[in-house]
Amino acid sequence: MGNSAPAKSSLIRERPKGKILTAAECLEIADRKMGEAVSDRRHGKELRATAQAWLVLAERIAQAEAIEAPKAKGK
Repeated sequence: MGNSAPAKSSLIRERPKGKILTAAECLEIADRKMGEAVSDRRHGKELRATAQAWLVLAERIAQAEAIEAPKAKGK
């Protein structure tokens, strides 16, 4: 375990403060993680679980986007 500092992921680029990921960005990350899982025998199970978590996050963000889109249009 050793170093508990968070790793800088190349999957998530630097974001402006307060800006959340979009559902599409989460889906892209999930797709990449699933690709990594296929090619990594040692950590494949963990990477698949991580990809699944990104898919859940994408679904929830998509629901929020669907609620917020009509509100933004009305402004």
